[in-house]
Amino acid sequence: MSGERELVLTKRRRGIILKLVRQGHEAQLSRMDDFEVFAMMQELGQSVGRDQVLTLLQDLQVLEYLDFNQHANEISGRKEITEIALTAKGLGLVVRRKSNDDVLLD
Repeated sequence: MSGERELVLTKRRRGIILKLVRQGHEAQLSRMDDFEVFAMMQELGQSVGRDQVLTLLQDLQVLEYLDFNQHANEISGRKEITEIALTAKGLGLVVRRKSNDDVLLD
């Protein structure tokens, strides 16, 4: 896959995750975890693995669009993310529905 296409897919997947989190907030649902995000992405036809979802979530935290708790599962040793929430910056981006250099909102 070309580098340009991969970049667009990554930006689009970030946008999808932000919209999913926003929909959960609007419906007053419990905050999501990484597995729920992974499952929803699969249902939406996004071909992503669990590690890719972790990376996307971590990217969105670094970009200050999401906040969450991250810890290692003592049994599996796998990183887990819980209590995913939009930050003020993330909320503003999703509400305005304006794409930028990091996120593609369609």
